[in-house]
Amino acid sequence: MKKHVRFIIFYLVINFIIILFGTFQKPSLLAQDIEVITPAKTLHPPLIDGLLDDKSWEEQPLDKEFKTYNPTYGEILPHKTLVWICYDNENIYFAFQCFDPEPLKIKTSISQRDRMFSDDWIGLSLESLNNNQSAYDLFVNPSGIQGDILNSAVSGEDTAPDFIWDSAGQITAEGYQVEIKIPLKSIRFKSGKEVKMGLLFWRRISRLSMSGSFPEIKPGEGLFNINATVIFKDLKSPLNLEVLPSFTYCDNSSRETIDYWKKGDVENNFGVSVKYGITSSITAEATINPDFSQVESDAFQVEVNQRYPVFYSEKRPFFMEGMDIFDFNIISHGMLMTPVHTRRIVDPEWGSKITGSLGSTSFGILAAGDEFPGYEWEDEKNPNEGKNANFGIARVKYSVGRDNYIGAIYSGREFAGLSNHVVGSDIQFRVLKNANSSVSVLYSNTDDADKGVVTRGADLNWWYSYNSRSLSYSAAFEHIDKDFQMETSFLMRTNLNRGWIWIGPRFYPDAKKVSWLKRITPEFIAASLHDIETDQIDQYYYVGINLNFTKQGSFSCNYEWDKEFWHKLAYQQNSMGAEGGLQITKWFRFGGFFSHGGKIYYGEDSEDDPSYLGSSVSGGFNFTFQPNEKLNQYFQIYHQNFSNKETGENVYKITIVNFRNTYQFNKYLFVRATIRYDSYNEKMLTDFLTSFTFIPGTVVHLGYGSIYNKNKWQQNEWLPGQGKYYEMQRSLFFKASYLHRF
Repeated sequence: MKKHVRFIIFYLVINFIIILFGTFQKPSLLAQDIEVITPAKTLHPPLIDGLLDDKSWEEQPLDKEFKTYNPTYGEILPHKTLVWICYDNENIYFAFQCFDPEPLKIKTSISQRDRMFSDDWIGLSLESLNNNQSAYDLFVNPSGIQGDILNSAVSGEDTAPDFIWDSAGQITAEGYQVEIKIPLKSIRFKSGKEVKMGLLFWRRISRLSMSGSFPEIKPGEGLFNINATVIFKDLKSPLNLEVLPSFTYCDNSSRETIDYWKKGDVENNFGVSVKYGITSSITAEATINPDFSQVESDAFQVEVNQRYPVFYSEKRPFFMEGMDIFDFNIISHGMLMTPVHTRRIVDPEWGSKITGSLGSTSFGILAAGDEFPGYEWEDEKNPNEGKNANFGIARVKYSVGRDNYIGAIYSGREFAGLSNHVVGSDIQFRVLKNANSSVSVLYSNTDDADKGVVTRGADLNWWYSYNSRSLSYSAAFEHIDKDFQMETSFLMRTNLNRGWIWIGPRFYPDAKKVSWLKRITPEFIAASLHDIETDQIDQYYYVGINLNFTKQGSFSCNYEWDKEFWHKLAYQQNSMGAEGGLQITKWFRFGGFFSHGGKIYYGEDSEDDPSYLGSSVSGGFNFTFQPNEKLNQYFQIYHQNFSNKETGENVYKITIVNFRNTYQFNKYLFVRATIRYDSYNEKMLTDFLTSFTFIPGTVVHLGYGSIYNKNKWQQNEWLPGQGKYYEMQRSLFFKASYLHRF
């Protein structure tokens, strides 16, 4: 502990300074030029059909200039946008009239939720708790298809959560129109006679590659600090009680011989989840025998010759909702990718969660019992068969003005005499108008009762970022002790010190001279990693340039200089690469990349598996073909060739192909066929899915999937890698759930 005393003292001093900063900061510094909007309460709720003929929209609209934030800052968005707002005791309503002089060029689609961000769209950011920490970002394309994001001051945007709200859109001779209805049951706010929320509006014009907002987003000042204030009179939260029963059926079979299929493992799962709004801003959730099935399967990724494990995002609804509260401030691209990675809870038997806000304090508590460690083993007896691993996570954040906060976290896991407990604290503070910084510390205690061994370790993080129209730069540092362990995290490596800096100036060509080129951004990155045990230092340098065009176009090229130690030997890996993409027409987009250079073969450093420096050539391309609003075809191919640099011998080749064909009948129903092929593992997946989603929670999914492997049947056994492709596994999947809101 002695080596951390100085850092902890420094950390406590920073905590004290930020408390003083938040306490004594002048109100004028916290809310400069804040627009105040007071919408009317309506007695005639509008019909959400995309037509602005309702009585509610007869009031004067907000007629404000939207100014660009991407790819340039501060320009007036060329097409006018009008906004209406009203509310009643159950919902908040918005209407948008988006003018466009060329309505035939408006890009739209009838697609699955969150698959519309390459279209034109209009949206809003609603900071319902008015605490400068999180917001619901809701987007709608001209066809009325939704996209939603949970935005957090800690971790930024997360597209995984889905909220319950209604929308509709219509293309007109003057552009397009959109209506939105947000049920008060779907958001968290503090009831009262005068309820304040933060509000910001967005608009994207796809073919011009321009995104704008009102109020104006200024670089580096923080999204939560520039929101307009909307004031609702006498707004009370309705009863928020939800019950979600679900049923899942799965029949898995595997081929034993050429002619015989092993009897399928049939799984029937019935569960129920309950959510209750204790107050308007505090929600409790509990689930028994939960449905944690994933309808969306993980895409094939390159898992060959990887030093670190591949990260897969969480997709299970119970864990996704409200997870912004559990986000903890660490450095980006660090060895500790996230302290709370709920996929570590593999097969929960039960789960409970309470999240909410009290004044300036946000908090969350999560508990779950995982059956996976107690599974029966195939080859031998599991000594802990039938036992559960129990997880507990608690998080609290206190807002001290603007997007500054102080937070604390606890995580723990106990299983079969092994316990791991971690406590930590983080702070985020705006040191200048355009500059933001964070500091965090985690301390772990791991006790193996069977061996009588207790280990302790710390993880320390510091991050700083500056962002203006013409220049951005950031710097970060992390220290991870050898014995630091966090069973709820995604941790790749310990016993190190690591730091990096990034510099990215921006240049904006004169639009009158070069109308197709919007922004030029050179980049420079320098990073260093000190392995404490070996005293060896990895070094990494990156030089590149990024170009942004119209038609959602981009191109970048780079050169990397990378010295990395592996098994105490240094390897120099230099490489170059390029990538880009372009929306050529409304119905066709393509992209691609190429890289070539040195790459380590991460062997076990033995005679049979030596390490060496190899040469890697990789590339790929993808395209999206959308002949009409309802049909979407996506194709992606990736190829990598790796050879021994000294001998020239080809070590492996990998080709991964993904093809997805989706037909969306309407915003509720789609059918999809997916084919994925992995040449290295000689595996092909075929997946067919029919999906109906009325609202998030009320769904019916029916799917059938197969895995084909290259096999040869010889002398009553399968010989992998020989012969032809056989269907070796198949699965029939059905899921139905119904969300009832009282």
